[in-house]
Amino acid sequence: AVVDGDSDSVTLVRDPIGIKPLYYWHGPDGALAFSSELASLLEDPRVPRRLDRRSLAALLVDRSVADPWTLLEGVHQLPPGHLLRWHDGTIEVERYATYALAPEPMDEQKALEELRERLDASVRSQLVADVPVGVFLSGGIDSSTVAALAARAVDGPVHSFNVSFQSPDFDESRIARRVAEHIGAEHHELRVDDASFDVELLDRIVDHVGQPLGDMSCIPTWIVSKFARERVTVALSGDGGDELFGGYDHMRWAARVQRFADRTPAFARRVGQAVLAGAALVPAGGIAERTRRARKGLALTFVGRDEQLRRLMSLFDEDEARALVREASDGPLRPWASIPPETLEGLEPEEYAMAVLAQTYMTSSILTKVDRMSMAASLEVRVPLLDRRVVDLACRLPLGLKLRGSTGKHLLREAGRPHLPDEVYSHPKKGFGLPLHDWFNDEFWDLLEDAYRPGSRAADLFDRAALDRTIADGRAAYRDGARVSRQNAATRVWLLAQLARWMERFGVTA
Repeated sequence: AVVDGDSDSVTLVRDPIGIKPLYYWHGPDGALAFSSELASLLEDPRVPRRLDRRSLAALLVDRSVADPWTLLEGVHQLPPGHLLRWHDGTIEVERYATYALAPEPMDEQKALEELRERLDASVRSQLVADVPVGVFLSGGIDSSTVAALAARAVDGPVHSFNVSFQSPDFDESRIARRVAEHIGAEHHELRVDDASFDVELLDRIVDHVGQPLGDMSCIPTWIVSKFARERVTVALSGDGGDELFGGYDHMRWAARVQRFADRTPAFARRVGQAVLAGAALVPAGGIAERTRRARKGLALTFVGRDEQLRRLMSLFDEDEARALVREASDGPLRPWASIPPETLEGLEPEEYAMAVLAQTYMTSSILTKVDRMSMAASLEVRVPLLDRRVVDLACRLPLGLKLRGSTGKHLLREAGRPHLPDEVYSHPKKGFGLPLHDWFNDEFWDLLEDAYRPGSRAADLFDRAALDRTIADGRAAYRDGARVSRQNAATRVWLLAQLARWMERFGVTA
């Protein structure tokens, strides 16, 4: 945020991408309090500490609270690309920058050359520092591309950092080591064991993330940030590549749902729902997962494309959230409000998903998580893929240069290909997560049960029967097959633990 003003007027400006959050409170007497951290804002005794029930229900659905709202009544977030003017006790909020895709015809070779030039310039500029600089290296395309360009731009080996897990479904340490060896990096790897939850780590995350966040990768982000800070003060990350260049599977799934809805008569979709409703789920595995996805996909064909994408990514569906939250407000659970509708018109379904996620999920979850967890470790993280030069080009790229068949990030893949081993492009995408269901231990379950005991701050938030079912589902982790995935079941109870702990530590009342 940029703050400019005197005693009679103040102007707050949030960057167009939303890399840093900005919270504010405007009191009934015209007072204005603001901060980039919710914890410091709450040091002002005038700022209320009462939970906003409507935002709570939205948190359960969306995994985060989208701007301009927060979990606190009367406290708001300034959306990216907006400014706030305060003068003589009154405020005005207006947009000064718009994120909009404007695809145009491009020659692939020329576009590739331009992307390589802009990526190289961005990485080189963000390596400039008077302190040691390193790179996060997961082994995925985005971080590997950034690491390779950084290695080419510095004298001597660049320091790279990675965390590894016991579960092969989440561990990418082997490919990260392979990339580091290929680019000549000095690689550092930290092993994280299963069943290693401790309350100190939960409190560290709660104290710094601002608001509870249903993103399990807060945990490895904090761990790798703390690990990297032992050797460097600044680290480059590969965040932003999926949103800008089309890397998420659910972007393509949302597009398939939308096109299926457009091409298939409603009666045929109803028949498909009836058939799947009678299909019993077998023990956890590929068939059960495909059945769940098919059920959900067919249900989504009966709502608009904005709700298709939202519900596709939801942690709880809206009916579950309303059943869980006592006194939940009627009406829409605060969908994305800061996106100008005109910027989404005329886009292909995949482009629509990219544009929405870049302005919602990326800012309220991905960037918030990275910024908060790294700063908690006194580490500055820079994001070269979100440099204005790269973003401007990505917004102009035609869909065919982002998606090639079922493969996403086509042009970004080609940009780094000369500098990386082939394994980067052949191994499946895993994301930066951890096996949450294996990470929990007895200490976690005892803490969760205690957090919602009678008399606690969170005791009366939820319907008790619905809460007990959610906790029981999390304990079972759906090993025997059920209506949601094992990871979703674990993420739900992780979010509930954060919420209760956050209310206690920040003195928030229900």
